[in-house]
Amino acid sequence: MTTYVTAALTITDPSWIEAYGPPVHALVEKHGGRYLAQTSDVTKMEGDDAAPNVVVLLAFPNQAAVEALYADPDYKPWFESRKAGSNGPVLMFDGL
Repeated sequence: MTTYVTAALTITDPSWIEAYGPPVHALVEKHGGRYLAQTSDVTKMEGDDAAPNVVVLLAFPNQAAVEALYADPDYKPWFESRKAGSNGPVLMFDGL
């Protein structure tokens, strides 16, 4: 079953973004994932919280593939740079 990951991020320090893209895209692909959407053009339609600056939607073959990405030592510095320069939920869920 396909597992999706969504990130709704508010960027607090954009200095990490330019370097983050290419290596993280490669790591996502290494673990069987693919980007379905990635945009900073976000319109809030409902809810009490402010709209994030960036929304990303990825698809992976299963939860184990997502967990393997997070456990990959090559991902750790990129994870830490994203966490230092942004905040917001990153969610994992199975498709129907």
